[in-house]
Amino acid sequence: MHEDEAAFRRVYERTAPRLRAYLHLAVRDSALADDVLQEAYYRLLRADMKDAAIGQVRSYLYKTARTLVADHGRRLGRERRRQRRWNSPVSESPRHDLTLDMQRLFARLSEKEQALLWLAYVEGASHREIAASLGIGANSVRVLLYRARKRLAGILEGHGWGPEEVA
Repeated sequence: MHEDEAAFRRVYERTAPRLRAYLHLAVRDSALADDVLQEAYYRLLRADMKDAAIGQVRSYLYKTARTLVADHGRRLGRERRRQRRWNSPVSESPRHDLTLDMQRLFARLSEKEQALLWLAYVEGASHREIAASLGIGANSVRVLLYRARKRLAGILEGHGWGPEEVA
């Protein structure tokens, strides 16, 4: 096996599962998520990042994936996508099915809020890495992350998941 191919495999194995999970949650369409994932890695191969650290590669992949998702959204029309999200019924029973409800409730956050929370709490990315992934200033990450957490907490509390149930 060629050395570059082996290096790519290692990067893919370290980054793809979480990126795929994020994309599935963000677009709620398995086929689209897989298409975006494939395109993001194709662009990584063309980007010549052989000497980049894994954090830089992860930032590049998330930024590329978010751009691809946004491009897709623009093609479909933002209004149609927004209506589909808001018309998706959330269980009236606050304890119905946490996994399903969390996906629906998470979808009520903006794409940027979803990405902030995912990168911080699933990927464990630093504020600098989050800033690079989202194309925002590193000093803004703390404030934006606080607001995203607060917004998600409000959504959860509005559906019966207060701090004592979530913790």
